[in-house]
Amino acid sequence: MAATWTAYFSGIAFAATKNMAAILNGHATELIKIRRIGLLNSQTAGVTGVLCSIEVRKYTGASLAGSTAVTPTTHDSTNSAPTTITVGHAGTIGGTPFTLRRIFWSSDEAAISTATSDELETYVPLNIVFDAGYGDSNVQPLTLRQNEMAMVYNVSGAAGLLDIWIEYTKE
Repeated sequence: MAATWTAYFSGIAFAATKNMAAILNGHATELIKIRRIGLLNSQTAGVTGVLCSIEVRKYTGASLAGSTAVTPTTHDSTNSAPTTITVGHAGTIGGTPFTLRRIFWSSDEAAISTATSDELETYVPLNIVFDAGYGDSNVQPLTLRQNEMAMVYNVSGAAGLLDIWIEYTKE
């Protein structure tokens, strides 16, 4: 079984053209395999929400400078951490991006009494935006080799807060 971690990005403020969550592999031989990515509308105070355009991207020849670091949580305390990995949000992005998914996201606050898209974005089965490699051994997870990065990127929209979780393995 592969060593597994979850990187949790809590309360990330929306801004246009922003790295909302990223994992960059800098190691020559270790592989980082992205298994799942989920988004959670974490805006609780009233805001005038907007429709945000978010992309799940893979970068080659990647770099990430000046990001706000996030410490991933291991699923087993005996796992040895990846040797050279950057996990963070914001910062200066470099490399060639490839869009894997485009998601339209309501950044309005969720309210318990209604069942609009704002509330549906808080349900785990509905907020998984990338799920590869589980349940079907023929589907490869998103594999990050040296200087490759996976990112949740906000293309447009600037209101609200977002929690993001990325589950990955090291091999």
